Parts: sequence; C-alpha cells; structure tokens
Amino acid sequence: MGSLPERKPACTARPRVVLLCSPCMGHLIPFAELARRLVSDHGLAATLLFASATSPPSEQYLAVAAALPDAVDLVALPPPPPDLLPSSAPERARVELAVASNLPRVRELARELAADAPLAALVVDMVGVPARGVAAEMGVPFYMFFTSPWMTLSLFLHLPGIDAARAGEHRDATEPIRLPGCVPIHAHELPASMLADRSSDTYAGFLSMAKAVKGVDGILVNTSRDIEPAVGEGLGGLELPVHPVGPLVWTRPVGVDRDHDCMRWLDRQPRRSVVYVSFGSGGTLTWQQTAELARGLELGQCRFIWAVKRPHQSSTIGAFFGTQKGEDISLDFLPEGFMERTRGMGFVTQSWTPQTAILGHPSVGCFVTHCGWNSILESVTNGVPMIAWPLYAEQNMNAAMLEVQVGVAVRAKVGVDRFTSKEEVVSAIQRVIVGKEAERMRKRASELKDKVVHALSKDGCSTRTLAQIAKSWKCINRK
Repeated sequence: MGSLPERKPACTARPRVVLLCSPCMGHLIPFAELARRLVSDHGLAATLLFASATSPPSEQYLAVAAALPDAVDLVALPPPPPDLLPSSAPERARVELAVASNLPRVRELARELAADAPLAALVVDMVGVPARGVAAEMGVPFYMFFTSPWMTLSLFLHLPGIDAARAGEHRDATEPIRLPGCVPIHAHELPASMLADRSSDTYAGFLSMAKAVKGVDGILVNTSRDIEPAVGEGLGGLELPVHPVGPLVWTRPVGVDRDHDCMRWLDRQPRRSVVYVSFGSGGTLTWQQTAELARGLELGQCRFIWAVKRPHQSSTIGAFFGTQKGEDISLDFLPEGFMERTRGMGFVTQSWTPQTAILGHPSVGCFVTHCGWNSILESVTNGVPMIAWPLYAEQNMNAAMLEVQVGVAVRAKVGVDRFTSKEEVVSAIQRVIVGKEAERMRKRASELKDKVVHALSKDGCSTRTLAQIAKSWKCINRK
C-alpha cells in the first residue's frame, strides 16, 4: 500500500476520489473508513494520501494500512526534509509542514491519476485546505472532511467573528462561548491554539486556517444528528454546506482480532465487569499521574485492560505521531509490585490493541478515555459509558458535551496541577459501573448505540447523505 493503482482503460475505470490526510493518527482512521465506504458502498475508487511526519511510518499507520481493503490505495507521502524543521518543533508546526511540503507531490499524483480515470473530488482535512489550488487545476469539487465533532467545527467556523468581537485573551474570558445547540464552552475548555496569546504564531495560524475554510465547496463531518442534533445550525452568513456522515469508526474484518491475547482474557471475565483504559494513539500522562492511575485501579479492585504508554513529563501528546517498533517497552514506570498484585485482575499491554473489538466485547462495562473523537465514537457505537479524562486539542469540549448534553459519561475530577487522585479514579469507576447513575448512563448509551448504528445502515441518514454527495461528484464528473 505505497504505490499508485495499476492503469486501467479510461472507459472502464471508476471515477476516483483523492483524499489528503495530515499526519494525525486521529485523522487517518476516519479517512480510511471514509475511503472504504466510498469504494464499497458508492461505486467510486479512492486513493488516500497520508502526509507523513516520521520515517519509517509508525506502528499505528502500519496497522491501519494492513486493515484497508485492496480497493483503497493508501500512499505514504515522504516526511519533510529534517533541515526544514527540527524534530523538537511543536507538533502543530510539524503537521502543517508535512502537508505544505507535499503539495507539489499531491499535484503530480493527481495528474497521474487523472490520466487513468476521471477524478471525482479532492477531500482534505482542516490542515489540507491549502491544497485548494490542486482541485481548481483539476476542475473537481473540493471538500473538507472534519474528523472532530460538529461543536468543534462550529467553534472553528465562528472563530473569525469571535476574534473580531472579543477584546483580551480568550483564556481570560469570564463568559463562556455560546454556540447554537451546543453546551457553553468555558475558557479552560478551549483548544490550546485558542488559549495561546492572540499575538502568537500559534493563534494566528489557527485563525488563518479558520478563515481559509470559506474556500471549500462543502464539509463532511464525522458525526450524526443523533449525537449532535444541532449539526449545521447557526452559521449565519457563512453559506457552507455541512453534511454529517458519521460516525465513521475503524472497520476491520469480523474475527480478525479474536486471536489477540486481551480478547481471550476478556472471554473469561463476567459481563460488564471490565474497565478499559486507553488515552489514544497520541495521549501521554506524566510519571506521577501514570503511577497514581495504577494505584487507583489497584485500590478499586476492579477488572481492567490498560493500553499503557510510556509517560512523558512535559507533554500530553508525547506519542502524537505514533510509536515505532523497538521503542522502550519496559514497565519500570509502574508502582513496584503493581503487576504482581493485579495479576489475574488486570491486563496491561504496551502493544497495539484492537480497541473497537474490546469495546464491543460484552465483558467491558466502562471506558476511561482521553475523549479523542474516534474513541468516543467507537464507545458510542458499542454502547459503552465513559469516564472522560481529556488531555489536549478539543477534548475538554468533548468531555463537557458527553457529560452534560449526551449523558453517557462522567468527567474525572482534577485537583491541583490538573492531577487526578487514586481516590477519584476509584470514585469515577464506581459511578459508571454500579448504582442508579450507572444504570441511567448504560440505558442512554444503549439507546444512542441503536440510533447511530441505524444512521450507518443501508437506509440510515448518514449513509443516504454520503450517497447523495457521491452521486453529485459522479454527476459533476460526467458533465
């Protein structure tokens, strides 16, 4: 999965959608699923270009590549030359450079693909909007696929207006931002790019990106109206078609994950008794917080699966670009004797875990999550209540929405220095596993599961929406 498809006669080739994904694993997974659906359900061909930030590709990228059907062509674009930006540069800068440095290659590949089959559309994430010129040159529709929730997109689209109306720093605001149909967004819940000084390059880049979105022909959002009823509301004079096509979660062939050790361990556990703990492909805790979480799991005497990563003292996104084979796999950061004392009660792994399969197992009753949108959607589609432990990006906003509006999560309480105690770990797990509050969340999670599964069924609203978009791309292509 690193090369372009073989040439076919133009008269028999399907119209092809080119998708450009920035080097964010949280973007690649829904992009891969969108490409798969365009091919399998809507009669298009798909080439997914991944703008790499590291070489060789991460373990997570390789796992996605291995799971994609042959009909989807996944191409890893080369990372930027090291002399353009040091590896110590902020993740945001490295992400943007990975895309910008590959735009000439994207243009070249688009031309090559167009020689074999008609191009139907170019689809990018929010970082890929500068590729608009490629779509214009090829004469195809230019769409953005927003892989986070509608609430975040709404904030993003409203940012130029908020910026013009507000004085002072966003982080100092005493009044929350109120967007149509969304929970109020308090200052401490804003994404890091909005918490930065408004005179900084970080904030200026984020604002510029928000303004540039006006140049797209439409926006696909990885959500559904069952989760966010206000999708598309309150855009005012911003005439941008917004289409909810989710939740698109990672689909793997049935049974492919059954041989994983953790699945066999789950088979031996009672129904809804296991707490699954994972902070996504990029999230990291400090040494102190990792040890405190371990103490909480031990103190609560609960069954658990913990997809643990090596701590990072200065960053909550210490594994943002994924992990490489051969990295340190020792567990010396866990409390002494923890593994021995929890043997049989817990399952700890540092390797890749089949998260969707884990969340779909009847033994799992609770998910401790960083509130990355992919993880939330995987939990929702499997009817599993959550403990929200946000770390970065829009995750604090997601946590507020899950608890206040959707009703399928409780937020882990934080104390001094954003630290969560072992006692709070125990308390949060108890709230989600046992009692009336847990029963209410399970009922709500089950109802929501049924709705979103239907949204993605053959006659569901998300499937119909994507079918209409695919049909419009084919019609434009024929014209």
